[in-house]
Order: sequence, then structure tokens, then C-alpha cells
Amino acid sequence: MMESGSAKPAETKKELRRQLLALRDGLSEAERAEASRLACRQAAEWIEASGIGSVMAFVSFRSELDTSPLLEYCWARGLRLLLPRADIGSKRLELHAVRSRDELAPGAYGILEPRPGRAAAAREAPEAIFVPGAGFDRSGGRIGYGGGYYDRFRAEGRAAAGAAWIGLGFASQLVPQVPMEPHDAPLDGVITEQGLIWTTSNPPKGGRS
Repeated sequence: MMESGSAKPAETKKELRRQLLALRDGLSEAERAEASRLACRQAAEWIEASGIGSVMAFVSFRSELDTSPLLEYCWARGLRLLLPRADIGSKRLELHAVRSRDELAPGAYGILEPRPGRAAAAREAPEAIFVPGAGFDRSGGRIGYGGGYYDRFRAEGRAAAGAAWIGLGFASQLVPQVPMEPHDAPLDGVITEQGLIWTTSNPPKGGRS
């Protein structure tokens, strides 16, 4: 991956995002499906070991890791699955408790989101937050898509105390170092098809893997 050199973090991150999205788009359908299955299994095993009851996840879009197996696991186990709905005006995520795919419909940016009037607004704070992204590193760095939705959600303190923030993506999205800006908060871990990487010295619920 590119060296940061003297470029500003925001400029470097923009270029790195472009490179990583192109790399992700280049994965074959078979590669994406198998890696998604393995990563979601890793996530489910961690949830099971942690005894977590409420999970915030995301519905995949374009070439993102397919989270369908993870969503189905949560529904099958009776976990509270909280999915975000993007408010473009305020650049905020609104959480809804979703019980099945029937409660989803295309929303902002064409992404499947909780359907207004079907999925109830979430009243509880999630105990684990699975976060999408263009790229991640082993120190908790994350490259998002530039909208700041998850950064804003985290800054608002809407997750449960001690909640685990975990990036979910392909191993090919891991880079040596993500250029961090002052407002960037590191993730607690990253899950790919190769396993779970804790990025903090004191791992959240579920222990170190």
C-alpha cells in the first residue's frame, strides 16, 4: 500500500480508500461469498462466547462483505438485531430493531434499511457494533466512506458502556497503517475470514482470539 510521506492524513486516507475499494471490487463472486461465510461465522462464534444480547450490524452494499449469514444467525438465536437507517440531512444513523428481512427496504444510497412503519425504533443501546469500512489496520484504524455516520454515532455515546466496536471486512482490506485524524476513535477489533484480531490491550467481552 502507499506510503503516507508528507501528505495530510485526510488526503492520504482518500487515496487509500480509492485503492482499497478498487481491490475489494476486484474480488470474484466466489471469493467474496466464501470469505463472507467464514467471517460471519467468526463473528457469530464471538457473539455466542460473549453472551451478548443486542447487536448492531449493517446490511451489505455493493462489494462489501456479505453480512447475510450474521443477520440470519442473530434472528435464529433471538438476539436483538439493531440495523441503522441513514438520515442524510443530519448525517446521523437512526437505529431500529429488525426482526426479519421483510422489515427492510431500499433507503439512502440504495442500501437496504429498516422500513419506516415496520421496524420499531431501537430503545436499547447495542452491546456490540459491527462496522463496515473500506479498510482497517491492526491498531484499530478504520477508513470509512467519508460520510462520518459511524464517527458521529460513536461520538454521541449511543452504544452500551463497554460495547465492542468491531470492523467487519475481508483480509485484503487490512493495511499496515490507516492514516488517523484527531477525531478518529480506534476500533476494538477487526474480523475477517482469517479470524478475530483484538486491537486493544484489554479486549471486550468474549476474551482474546
